[in-house]
Amino acid sequence: MGFVAIIDGQKIPVGVTTDSEGRTVVTVEDREYVVDSRWTQMDLLSLLIDGQSYQVDIHSEKDCHRVLIEGEHFDFELFDERKTLLKSAAGLGAEGVQEIKTSMPGKIVKILVSEGDEVQQGDGLVIVEAMKMENEMKSPKAGVVKRVGIKEGEAVESGAVLVVVE
Repeated sequence: MGFVAIIDGQKIPVGVTTDSEGRTVVTVEDREYVVDSRWTQMDLLSLLIDGQSYQVDIHSEKDCHRVLIEGEHFDFELFDERKTLLKSAAGLGAEGVQEIKTSMPGKIVKILVSEGDEVQQGDGLVIVEAMKMENEMKSPKAGVVKRVGIKEGEAVESGAVLVVVE
């Protein structure tokens, strides 16, 4: 199974598989580790990594984890590949200039913002009708609407840029 760990803003691919001998193999970037793990208490994990033993204190809240291992604290987020793709598609955690695009052909029902408007993450920007359903396109970040590239009633193709938020 594939995961993405986010540590200090850096995305690190992590894979977890079982080898032909039934051992758990964890791949972090390009390095592989044979791992055996057992929960010894609710937040205490005993790990055997490539023959070396570690006691890991883990406190988790949703996808955020705080780990204490050998006296050092590490904070990271961990998402499976599916959740990472959904997060990316939704623009969560977006930075920089964001182009809000349609994922399928549709019709612009209502434009909820104007150029120069300040928006918060999650604010509605445009309502698009596609496949007889209305979908509200939301801002992936707090910022300022730099461009509205469509008009109400207009038909749009898949991938069309609707709004730009900076």
